[in-house]
Amino acid sequence: MQKARWLDQDCNKCGRQLNSWDARLSKTLAYKYPCCESCIAREYDMSAERLRNRMEDYFGMRPCQGL
Repeated sequence: MQKARWLDQDCNKCGRQLNSWDARLSKTLAYKYPCCESCIAREYDMSAERLRNRMEDYFGMRPCQGL
């Protein structure tokens, strides 16, 4: 499993620096502008842990190591 990398991009909603997991998540959910995991989880009214589990169950995506 690969480790999360910090990217030179910021979340479109809160301004936090994005990592590779945030980018994968945004791309999978077809966001036009990338958002961080916590903003995406808040939009779907769930915790980050629950969102990770949902992504693994439905899309087979696992979070990068270190998250």
